[in-house]
Amino acid sequence: MNGQQQRTSQMPSVHIVEGPTIWIIGDSYVRRGRDRAAETLGHNLGMAAHVQWFGRGGLRWSSLVPWLFRLLRGRSAPAVLLICCGSNDLGKVKSVDLVAAMKRDLLDLHRRYPSMDIFFSQLTDRRLWRDAQPGRINH
Repeated sequence: MNGQQQRTSQMPSVHIVEGPTIWIIGDSYVRRGRDRAAETLGHNLGMAAHVQWFGRGGLRWSSLVPWLFRLLRGRSAPAVLLICCGSNDLGKVKSVDLVAAMKRDLLDLHRRYPSMDIFFSQLTDRRLWRDAQPGRINH
């Protein structure tokens, strides 16, 4: 083996993923989902895509869009945005107000980034909300 071949064979291989960029953003479920995906399907969920995970424990809806805009600074918007957020608001924000804020923000994101496909994961039901009185979740 000549010197050039030897150097090349010792260099780490770089796997370049072609396909769309997918951002998964949200609360601790996203953070834990990233860890679980890495153990099972792989960081990119077994897809021919570049998946980036942005999970923050305790994330509430009102903090989601400002955080997303900070993440977008100096980057192109992803082809796909999957949002998993809002469950931490239940019991703290009236459901009607939360849904109105979600609709407003999702529409604004669509207007700003019309070529970005936006998906929203349903809110996760819980048996008990830390800050809510039993039976009073929607009041």
